[in-house]
Amino acid sequence: MINVFGIAGKLTVPVNPHLTAQLLIADGYEVADDYSTTPQHITLDIRIEVQAMSSSDLEQIENMNQQSDMRAVYIIGGIKALNRPLQYGGDKMVFYGSEWLVTQVLEEWGDGTWSKVAVTRQINQSQDSR
Repeated sequence: MINVFGIAGKLTVPVNPHLTAQLLIADGYEVADDYSTTPQHITLDIRIEVQAMSSSDLEQIENMNQQSDMRAVYIIGGIKALNRPLQYGGDKMVFYGSEWLVTQVLEEWGDGTWSKVAVTRQINQSQDSR
Protein backbone atom coordinates (compact mmCIF):
# COMPACT_ATOMS: atom_id res chain seq x y z
CA MET A 1 0.00 0.00 0.00
CA ILE A 2 1.23 3.49 -0.85
CA ASN A 3 2.09 5.60 2.20
CA VAL A 4 0.07 8.70 1.20
CA PHE A 5 0.51 10.34 4.61
CA GLY A 6 4.30 9.97 4.40
CA ILE A 7 4.49 11.33 0.85
CA ALA A 8 2.19 14.29 1.58
CA GLY A 9 3.98 14.95 4.89
CA LYS A 10 7.36 15.35 3.18
CA LEU A 11 5.88 17.92 0.81
CA THR A 12 4.06 19.97 3.46
CA VAL A 13 6.75 20.01 6.19
CA PRO A 14 8.53 23.12 4.82
CA VAL A 15 5.26 25.08 5.02
CA ASN A 16 3.61 23.40 8.03
CA PRO A 17 6.11 21.47 10.19
CA HIS A 18 4.92 18.41 12.09
CA LEU A 19 4.56 18.78 15.86
CA THR A 20 5.41 16.39 18.63
CA ALA A 21 2.28 15.88 20.73
CA GLN A 22 1.00 13.56 23.41
CA LEU A 23 -1.97 11.32 22.70
CA LEU A 24 -4.01 10.54 25.82
CA ILE A 25 -6.00 7.40 25.01
CA ALA A 26 -9.04 6.95 27.24
CA ASP A 27 -8.61 3.83 29.38
CA GLY A 28 -11.62 3.73 31.70
CA TYR A 29 -12.11 5.33 35.08
CA GLU A 30 -10.76 4.97 38.58
CA VAL A 31 -13.48 5.02 41.25
CA ALA A 32 -12.57 6.61 44.60
CA ASP A 33 -13.96 5.63 48.01
CA ASP A 34 -16.53 8.44 47.74
CA TYR A 35 -17.63 7.00 44.34
CA SER A 36 -16.24 9.94 42.40
CA THR A 37 -14.55 8.96 39.15
CA THR A 38 -11.26 10.03 37.61
CA PRO A 39 -10.63 9.31 33.91
CA GLN A 40 -7.57 7.16 33.21
CA HIS A 41 -5.44 7.55 30.08
CA ILE A 42 -2.58 5.78 28.32
CA THR A 43 -0.07 8.41 27.12
CA LEU A 44 1.86 8.10 23.85
CA ASP A 45 4.20 10.57 22.14
CA ILE A 46 3.14 11.10 18.51
CA ARG A 47 3.88 13.31 15.48
CA ILE A 48 0.96 15.31 14.08
CA GLU A 49 0.19 17.91 11.45
CA VAL A 50 -2.18 20.65 12.62
CA GLN A 51 -4.27 22.78 10.27
CA ALA A 52 -7.11 25.23 10.50
CA MET A 53 -10.55 23.77 9.85
CA SER A 54 -11.51 24.01 6.18
CA SER A 55 -14.97 25.09 5.08
CA SER A 56 -15.81 21.47 4.16
CA ASP A 57 -14.64 20.33 7.62
CA LEU A 58 -16.90 22.93 9.21
CA GLU A 59 -19.83 21.77 7.06
CA GLN A 60 -19.21 18.19 8.18
CA ILE A 61 -19.39 19.13 11.87
CA GLU A 62 -22.12 21.75 11.44
CA ASN A 63 -24.55 19.84 13.67
CA MET A 64 -22.19 20.08 16.64
CA ASN A 65 -23.15 23.74 17.24
CA GLN A 66 -19.93 24.64 19.02
CA GLN A 67 -18.40 28.04 19.46
CA SER A 68 -14.92 26.95 20.37
CA ASP A 69 -11.32 26.75 19.21
CA MET A 70 -11.10 23.79 16.81
CA ARG A 71 -8.36 22.39 14.57
CA ALA A 72 -8.00 19.59 12.04
CA VAL A 73 -5.21 17.16 12.93
CA TYR A 74 -3.63 14.51 10.73
CA ILE A 75 -2.26 11.53 12.65
CA ILE A 76 -0.65 8.27 11.64
CA GLY A 77 -2.99 5.49 12.76
CA GLY A 78 -6.66 5.24 13.63
CA ILE A 79 -8.30 7.06 16.49
CA LYS A 80 -11.84 7.11 17.85
CA ALA A 81 -13.76 10.28 18.49
CA LEU A 82 -15.96 10.87 21.50
CA ASN A 83 -19.17 8.80 21.23
CA ARG A 84 -21.27 8.89 24.40
CA PRO A 85 -24.00 6.44 23.28
CA LEU A 86 -21.39 3.77 22.46
CA GLN A 87 -19.36 4.75 25.55
CA TYR A 88 -15.98 5.10 23.91
CA GLY A 89 -13.64 7.88 23.04
CA GLY A 90 -12.59 10.75 25.16
CA ASP A 91 -9.12 10.59 23.62
CA LYS A 92 -7.18 13.83 23.88
CA MET A 93 -4.05 15.35 22.41
CA VAL A 94 -1.71 17.82 24.06
CA PHE A 95 -0.08 20.43 21.81
CA TYR A 96 0.21 24.23 21.67
CA GLY A 97 0.25 24.11 25.49
CA SER A 98 -3.36 22.88 25.69
CA GLU A 99 -5.43 19.71 25.85
CA TRP A 100 -7.57 19.04 22.77
CA LEU A 101 -10.48 16.57 22.79
CA VAL A 102 -10.93 14.45 19.65
CA THR A 103 -14.52 15.33 18.76
CA GLN A 104 -14.95 13.80 15.31
CA VAL A 105 -13.13 11.64 12.78
CA LEU A 106 -13.22 13.57 9.51
CA GLU A 107 -11.33 11.07 7.32
CA GLU A 108 -9.73 7.66 7.81
CA TRP A 109 -7.57 5.96 5.21
CA GLY A 110 -6.29 2.42 4.76
CA ASP A 111 -8.07 0.74 7.67
CA GLY A 112 -6.53 3.09 10.22
CA THR A 113 -3.26 3.84 8.39
CA TRP A 114 -3.84 7.55 8.98
CA SER A 115 -6.70 9.74 10.12
CA LYS A 116 -7.86 13.33 9.98
CA VAL A 117 -9.70 14.31 13.15
CA ALA A 118 -11.40 17.42 14.49
CA VAL A 119 -10.12 18.46 17.91
CA THR A 120 -11.56 21.03 20.32
CA ARG A 121 -9.45 22.97 22.83
CA GLN A 122 -10.40 22.15 26.43
CA ILE A 123 -10.54 24.69 29.25
CA ASN A 124 -7.93 24.06 31.94
CA GLN A 125 -9.09 23.74 35.55
CA SER A 126 -7.03 26.84 36.45
CA GLN A 127 -8.67 28.87 33.65
CA ASP A 128 -12.12 27.68 34.70
CA SER A 129 -11.70 28.93 38.29
CA ARG A 130 -11.01 32.58 37.31
